Order: sequence, then C-alpha cells, then structure tokens
Amino acid sequence: MRWNTDLGGIRVYGCTLLLLAVSLLVMIRTPSFLYRFHLLSIALLLGSVYFFLKETLHLMPAVIWLSSEWTVAASVGVLAAALLRWPPLQIAGLSLGLLIGDAMSACAHREQVAMTLGQAGFQDEWWLTVFAARGWSLLMEGMVAGSKLAYKRVRQRMRTGREPEND
Repeated sequence: MRWNTDLGGIRVYGCTLLLLAVSLLVMIRTPSFLYRFHLLSIALLLGSVYFFLKETLHLMPAVIWLSSEWTVAASVGVLAAALLRWPPLQIAGLSLGLLIGDAMSACAHREQVAMTLGQAGFQDEWWLTVFAARGWSLLMEGMVAGSKLAYKRVRQRMRTGREPEND
C-alpha cells in the first residue's frame, strides 16, 4: 500500500492501519476476555522477539539461514504457529506483534532516521512471516495427524495379536 500520511511527525503507511484494524476486529470477535488477553500477550511476545532479532541478528551471523529476513520470519512464524492454532488468531497475533516490533524499532532509531511505520520492507516481512507461520502450522498438523494414525494402527495391530484365535 503506497498510501501514507503523517501523524505527529510519524509517517504511517496504509498497511499499518489495515493490519491494526484486522487485528482489532479479530480481537473483538474473540468470545473470551481471557483469550483476548492471551492474544495480546502473544502479540507482545512476538513483537519483542521480532524487534530483538532485527536488532541483534547481524551480531550472530552463524544463526542466519538464508538471509536475515528469512531467519526472522521463520523464528517468529514458529512461535506464532506453536502458540496460536486458529488461522485468524495467528494472522491477528502476527500482525499486531509485527506492528509492535516495527514501532519499537522506529522508536529506537528515531534520532538517526525519521519514524516510519509499515513501509514496503515491513510489508514484505509481514507476508514472509505469515507464510512461515501458516506453513509451520500445516506441517505440525500433518505431523500430529500422522502420529495419531500411526498410534491407532500400532494399537490395532497389538490388539489383534493378543486376542486368542477362535477355531
């Protein structure tokens, strides 16, 4: 989204407002107050991890997989996939978390660079992180389904082996 505006000296791109609106809509539609609080706490965790990795990853190049963007996206995506299972909650938690991390980064570097939220690089990182989170979720769901099926078959095999034959 190329649309942007200045809000009190902060350049805010349109995707920021869109992601914030989607996150708040999902939070409002969440039936339980406790689950809303859980989603907010996960978003704060994801935002902190996102900010931490963006700021310190260049200090430890041995942990970078393909690029720093892929590493950050995969790390935050794994956390989101492990902590939130329902896709709308994952999207809302990731969106809110990445917005929080982007705001933290903008505040940390406000003396060096003008504060901007949601620029094109952030949008790319959001898409990559959502892709990683949904991919990890599908992978984990497949592993659980496969494990259940294997357990069921082993259990059936063991039961049929124990039963006496009726001749």
